[in-house]
Amino acid sequence: MLQEFLTRGGLPNLVLDMRDDEEGRALVERLGVLPEELPLVVCPAGPVLRRPTVEELAGCLGLVPAFDPERRYDVAIVGAGPAGLATAVYAASEGLSVIVLDARATGGQAGASARIENYLGFPTGISGQALAGRAFNQALNRRRDRDSRRGRAIGL
Repeated sequence: MLQEFLTRGGLPNLVLDMRDDEEGRALVERLGVLPEELPLVVCPAGPVLRRPTVEELAGCLGLVPAFDPERRYDVAIVGAGPAGLATAVYAASEGLSVIVLDARATGGQAGASARIENYLGFPTGISGQALAGRAFNQALNRRRDRDSRRGRAIGL
C-alpha cells in the first residue's frame, strides 16, 4: 500500500527487501528493527518510520500541511480525478476558495491508467499519472491551501 501511494503520486522510491537485499538487511539490523515493526521508511529529511500508515508517510514527506477544519470554502469537490481537478482550476480562476477531497490520491482512477487515449488535448494519448500530474500542477497554481492527506483534502 505504501509503495502504491508513492508510485501513484509520482514520488521516487526504492524498495529494499531484507530477505533478498544485503543493504536492506544491514539497515534493519543497524536500527534494531523488529519484524513486527516492518515496513520501515526512511524519509528524505531523515526521520525513520516504523510500520507507518499512508497518512504518516504523507506527513513525513511534507505532503500534509496544516489543515483548518473550521475554514469555510466556497466550493467543495469530492474526487481529485481529472474532472475534479479541472473543476478546481476553473472555480479558483473565478476567485472562489476551493477544497478538493479524495480518499486515495490525486488523479483518481485515471491516475492509475497506463494510457488514456480519449482525453481532449492529447490526440496520441497520455498516461494517467502524467495527466493527473499536469492537472494537479495546474490546480496548485490556483491554490490557497493544500492538504493531500489520504481521506482528507487538497484545498485550492
